[in-house]
Amino acid sequence: RDEHVARLDQSCRDWREANAAAVRDRVRQAFWQHVSVASQPAAQLSVEAKEFKKAYNTGRRELEHEFSKSIRFKSIRDLAAGPSGQVIRDLKPVWLMSPLSVSDTLPLDEQLFDVVIFDEASQITVEEAVPAVFRARQAIVVGDEMQLPPTDFFSARGDHDDGDRLLVEEGDEVVAYDLDSGSFLNHAVRNLASRMLGWHYRSRSESLISFSNRAFYQGKLLTVPEERLPGAVQGELRAKSSDDAERYVEALLARPISFHLLEHGLYDNRRNRPEAEYIARLVRELLRRETGLSLGVIAFSEAQQDEISASLTELARDDDDFRRRLEAEYEREDDGQFQGLLVKNLENIQGDERDIVIQSVCYGRGPNGKMLMNFGPINRSGGEKRLNVAFSRAKHHMVLVSSIVAANITNDYNDGAACLKNYLRYAAAVSAGDVATADRVLTDLSDWRGDEPAFDNREGDAVVAQVAGALESRGWLVDRSVGQSHFRCDLAVRGPQDAAYRLGILVDTDAYYGQPDVLERELMKPRLLEAFGWHIAHVLTKEWYEDRDRVLSRLDQQCRAAAENKAL
Repeated sequence: RDEHVARLDQSCRDWREANAAAVRDRVRQAFWQHVSVASQPAAQLSVEAKEFKKAYNTGRRELEHEFSKSIRFKSIRDLAAGPSGQVIRDLKPVWLMSPLSVSDTLPLDEQLFDVVIFDEASQITVEEAVPAVFRARQAIVVGDEMQLPPTDFFSARGDHDDGDRLLVEEGDEVVAYDLDSGSFLNHAVRNLASRMLGWHYRSRSESLISFSNRAFYQGKLLTVPEERLPGAVQGELRAKSSDDAERYVEALLARPISFHLLEHGLYDNRRNRPEAEYIARLVRELLRRETGLSLGVIAFSEAQQDEISASLTELARDDDDFRRRLEAEYEREDDGQFQGLLVKNLENIQGDERDIVIQSVCYGRGPNGKMLMNFGPINRSGGEKRLNVAFSRAKHHMVLVSSIVAANITNDYNDGAACLKNYLRYAAAVSAGDVATADRVLTDLSDWRGDEPAFDNREGDAVVAQVAGALESRGWLVDRSVGQSHFRCDLAVRGPQDAAYRLGILVDTDAYYGQPDVLERELMKPRLLEAFGWHIAHVLTKEWYEDRDRVLSRLDQQCRAAAENKAL
C-alpha cells in the first residue's frame, strides 16, 4: 500500500505540473502564432490573415507608442477596445478586477474573455455582476450564503425597513442590507448547478469552527480533528479592571477560545470603554511577548471600533516601547503579504483572517444598571450572518471580551440574539475546559435547526473495536471516532499523562472504501492530519487478520517514537 500511495503521490504532482505547463504552453503558442502571422509577407496570407496582420501590427505600434509616453496616456478602455486589445490579451490573459472596475475600464464585448470568476459573490449585487457576466463566455460563481449580504453607505440617518432593504444606523452612517435577494450569489444558487466546497483549512483548532459548522452549515464542513486533548477544567477569566489583561495573556495563548468576562464593563452611548481599554492592554502584552502571531480586533459596531482605536492610541502615547511595536505591527508584512494589526467592525471584516482575533461584544448594562435587548442589526432578519463572519476569522486563537454572559440575553426568540447567546455559552464552556457543556451547545444547535448530521460512527466496525481493545490491553488510552465533523480519525492513541494524542489510526472500514475520490482518501486526508500535528498510521483489515501481533508491535513502536519526536 505504501508503495502504491507513493507512486500515486508522485503521479498526482506530475499531473498538476503537466496541466500547468500545458496551459502556459497553450497561451504562449497562441501568442507566437499571432506574432508569426503578423510578421509574414502579405503575399503568403489569406484575406482574413491579411486583415489580422494589419490590425495586430497596428495594435503593437499603439502599445509601443504608449510605452514611450510619460504623460497623456490612453485609457485602458481605449487600449482594450482598439487594435491593441488583442495584443494586450495575448500578453496578459488573466485580469484581476472588481466588477465595477470591469464596467469602468473594459469595452462592452461579449467575446472579451473566455471565463469570468466571481469570488466573495455574496458581496456583489446583481447589477454589478451582470456587466462582467456579459463580457465572458462562461461564469463561475464562488461564495458563501451564510456570509454578509451586500452593503451600501448613506449619509441620511434612519433606522427602519425600506422594502426589501434594511437600513441600520451605525454611528453617523446608515448601512443598507439587502437581506432577501440582493446578492449575485443568491441568484446564482437558484439558477445554476452548485457544488459545496466542504474543506475548512483556516482554523488550526477544530473548536474555532465547530460552532459555525453546526449553527450555519448543518455540520457539512469537513474540519480537521484536534490533535491536542481538551484541557482539564480551568478557571474562569474574570477581570475586575483593565490591568487584569496582562495576567490573562498566558491563558489566552494556552486556549483556542478564551472568554474574558469584564465585571466592570459598561455600555454607554454605543460604546464600552472598559472593554476597549482591556483589549488595548491585551494587544500591548501580546506584542511584548513577540509571539509572531498576527492580530485582529473585531468590534460589533463602528462606534466601538473607534473606541478601541482611541484606547490603543492613548496607551501608546504613554508607553514609548508599545508605540514603536504598535506602529510596526500596523505595517507588518509576512512574505510580501500584509499581516498588520486590524481593528475593524462586522461590516468590513469579511475576507480577513488573523492568527489571534480579539472580539469585543460591547453590549452590556448601561449607567442605570439595566440591560436593553437591543443588539442593533444582529436583532434584524439575517443578523446572524454578521456573527458568522466574526466567529470564523481566527486561525489559532479566538478571544471573546464580554461584559455579559449568555444568561443576560433573554430575547432568544430572535435568531440573531439566540446565535449570540449560544456562542457566549459555547465560548465560555470551551474556555473553561467544560467539554460536556460545549458538546451540549453544539448538539442543541443541530436539534434547533432540525439537522441530523450523520457523522460517521466507526465504533461499530469490528476491526476498529479489536485494534482499540488490543492497544488498551497494552496500557494505552484509545479514543474512537475523534472529530466534530464527518472527517474523523478512527482511533486516537494517548498515554495517561499526555496533553496530545500520540498517534492517529485510520482503518479501511466500509466508510473508508465508500469515499469515491482516491486522491482525497489516500493523500489529502492523511496529509492534512499530519499538517495539523498528527502522527498517522494505517491499519488494513487483511493485514490485521493475517498477523495482528506484527500490527500491534508496529503501532506500539510508533506511539513510543511519536512521544520521543514531540519531546525533541
